[in-house]
Amino acid sequence: MNLFFTNQGWIGESELNATIFNTNNSIYEVVRIISGVPLFLEDHFDRLKKSFLFQDLEFNLDFTHFKASLVALSLKNQVFDGNVKFAYSMNNQVPSYLYGFIPNSYPESEDYLQGVKTDLFWAERESPNAKVIQQDIRERANQQIKENGLYEVLLVNRDGLITEGSRSNVFFMKENRFYTAPENQVLVGVTRQKVLKCLTELGFTIVEEAVSASAINTFDAAFLTGTSPKVLPVSSVGNQVFNAQRPTVKKLIDRYDEMISKYIGTH
Repeated sequence: MNLFFTNQGWIGESELNATIFNTNNSIYEVVRIISGVPLFLEDHFDRLKKSFLFQDLEFNLDFTHFKASLVALSLKNQVFDGNVKFAYSMNNQVPSYLYGFIPNSYPESEDYLQGVKTDLFWAERESPNAKVIQQDIRERANQQIKENGLYEVLLVNRDGLITEGSRSNVFFMKENRFYTAPENQVLVGVTRQKVLKCLTELGFTIVEEAVSASAINTFDAAFLTGTSPKVLPVSSVGNQVFNAQRPTVKKLIDRYDEMISKYIGTH
């Protein structure tokens, strides 16, 4: 039985009133646990703090308690590889929180070789820098993904610019220059930040500039970044097909995997 740690203590899934954590403006964070280690936890904690500040909410969470709660959840459920969601919501002016393992959709090994299908989705997040639930966008994005057999949809704003995925960040590559929307237009993903560091270490040029939806045919490659996909090549955006086996992208994937291994080995 999947157990959740909440402000009411340990409860089972049948006892959980999950609806209070799926309302608009509920704050959440998803952390990937690998071999019992919460990956890049300091960065996730920092982003969680920023989400509270963006919502003008007081942040009283202690990092030591946050980490201990994740480790306790892993031990209690005897699950050492998976995604954990922390969610916070104000229900009738009463703060509620939970930690719990959630279903994950990790790509298959062939997805990293062949790439995944995506398409465009015209929508803009409110307060994109805060990781808060916006139910309408999520439901419409999930519907398009399901109906068209996609892995992800890419959000396009009112100016026709691609900002991010519905649950990931997106990069485009042209002549070994990597393009991604600037921080003020996206949810600044932890994986995105690590990938930017990897690209810098590899000596590549980064252009923080949103790509126009009408110009994607001028790029050589595209890939997604996120907690679950890590660095995942894109095979298509709608009718635009990309080569998912670019050596440069493969080099980036290898460098990011090395970063993960190093973090796990020192925590």
